[in-house]
Amino acid sequence: MLVRCSSLHKIMSGPREKDGTNKLSDTAKSYVREVAKLDLFSYENFDGNKYTEKGNFLEDIAIQSSGLIRARKYQKHDGRINNDWITGECDILDKKISLIIDIKNSWDIGTHPFFKDEAEIKAKKAGYDIQVQGYMWLYDVEKADIDFWLFPASEEMLSPYEDRTKLIDLVEAIPLRKRVTTISFIRDESLIEKIKVKSELAQEYYEQLIKELN
Repeated sequence: MLVRCSSLHKIMSGPREKDGTNKLSDTAKSYVREVAKLDLFSYENFDGNKYTEKGNFLEDIAIQSSGLIRARKYQKHDGRINNDWITGECDILDKKISLIIDIKNSWDIGTHPFFKDEAEIKAKKAGYDIQVQGYMWLYDVEKADIDFWLFPASEEMLSPYEDRTKLIDLVEAIPLRKRVTTISFIRDESLIEKIKVKSELAQEYYEQLIKELN
């Protein structure tokens, strides 16, 4: 079992102090059980929603825009990377400046973090801060940016009861440069070591679960 970078926050949940490093929280165990069910029965708990649909639909536009604001030309990074503990595939890899960029597409003005502290809170709550540490480890880079983008929804995404003015017109009225909030992270070796420990515990618990049904 390799832990996905997008799920690292689940195994890292609970106390991060020294006395909490050598055990899995209930949240971590719940995640490992989900992975075991997927591997044993091909059952996936989450099939996506309108928010993930919008994120996927607008990913290429967001990646191009992330290059535009940095005066660089970016395209989607292709290729999942693994080590003995984790697996992941970043959105943008810029080895020349030792940087990965992760793209997050907001649903609407209300959910978009326009302010830096708002973006930092959102990232921490969702575990994006730990996710990018995993990417920096896998890709051996020193810096990570998270770009929170706000783009108008497409007409096809909207149900009859959703407000076109809020989801399209009001968004288009905002200049593009004001529709992105970027927060940055530096590689943290101490946190990476904790990720290793937790990943090994998750692997041990996973093997225990698989043996239980074999």
